[in-house]
Amino acid sequence: MKPRTIRNCISQGIASLFKNRLMTLASIGTISACLLILGISYCIAANVDYMMEDIESNIGITTFLESGITEEKRIEIMKKIENHTDVESVIYISPEEAWEQFKKKMQEDQEDSDILIGLEEDNPLADSASFEIYLKNPEYQEEVVSFLETLDGIRSINHDQDTTEILISFNYMVRMISLVLIAILALIGILLMTNTIKLTVYIRKNEINIMKYVGSTDAFIRLPFLVEGILIGLLGAFIPLGVIWISYQFIVQKIYEQFSVIQNLLTFLDIKEIFITLFPISIIIGASIGMIGSMISVRKHLNV
Repeated sequence: MKPRTIRNCISQGIASLFKNRLMTLASIGTISACLLILGISYCIAANVDYMMEDIESNIGITTFLESGITEEKRIEIMKKIENHTDVESVIYISPEEAWEQFKKKMQEDQEDSDILIGLEEDNPLADSASFEIYLKNPEYQEEVVSFLETLDGIRSINHDQDTTEILISFNYMVRMISLVLIAILALIGILLMTNTIKLTVYIRKNEINIMKYVGSTDAFIRLPFLVEGILIGLLGAFIPLGVIWISYQFIVQKIYEQFSVIQNLLTFLDIKEIFITLFPISIIIGASIGMIGSMISVRKHLNV
């Protein structure tokens, strides 16, 4: 197909958007509705995933060292742990630091502050030197615990495997639900777009028959519909993206204003971080739905 012919087909596709305004608006509205739901679902899933990662990053293994362990032995153990492939970081908590942390926690609670009376000069946690071990992925917890059990100089190991397994399962479930929802919404969008374009094609059936009668090729007839479908898909993607950009920031701001305590517990993703993924996904899905819907309609229902 010559460049001039391609430009002509593209011009026809663009002109069709304005020529069939009602059908164009119906198609754009259909795709916008689907992608809006998809975008909202992604925002929720992305924030849940982000919060889960934040929680998981704070899940560690506490390893208490044997009483009287030498500084050289402590450094040796720490290096072995740091060199483990599944370990992200290791923090040494000295008995003095452990006691200061305990006192600070008790002083924050008036009911428990009496426990500290008479212990101003003593350190009851003198034998509580420990390592706080954080993992690259909580799924590796059992492997790391097994490794720690083989090291000399470790008195005990504290970890909550049940909580870790619950968090991992919940995170996996959220991701799977998100993927299934995205697939379902994309399929619904294609079906709705197909039906809309079917009607558009039927309305222009005489026009297509005339084009076939005068010898137009299949590609020449299809291309304007493909251009029209892609443009409708793109327009249908930009509208919900704009709505999400404005409403997301407004909602997050209102949540922080109304429930200020939440800001210290939960952190929402910045809209720019969300759009790094959401923007290209919406554009690709929107254009694909429009293109696939056009192809299916023209091929199957008009036997072009």
